[in-house]
Amino acid sequence: MTPMVDVVFLLLIFFLTTTQMAQSARTAVELPHEEGEEGEAVRSALVVNVDVLGSFIVMDDAVSPDELRARAQDAALASPGAIPIVRADRRAPSARLNLVMQALREAGFESIRLATSPEGR
Repeated sequence: MTPMVDVVFLLLIFFLTTTQMAQSARTAVELPHEEGEEGEAVRSALVVNVDVLGSFIVMDDAVSPDELRARAQDAALASPGAIPIVRADRRAPSARLNLVMQALREAGFESIRLATSPEGR
């Protein structure tokens, strides 16, 4: 019985830790109101947030355009075939979104997912 309790506690700690890391990728941004498509969950190598001021945020760290390029290259090498997710605030300057797309393309990503929010959500 004791080993089973140990395993349950280890699983509990694992799920609490992974939930915290998943939440850290979710910076508070107001996503564009579009239907988009709901597909199966995809493997994401990188989540890039662009806030209302146009700052780039990766894993709760504000990064410069050069650092964004470096992180994108590292993610592309670590997870070939993965698709990065861009979460841009709908009020963010479009020029900043273009910089993100360019950095991801230069890093070697062939496709990119842009996060949206359906109307009323």
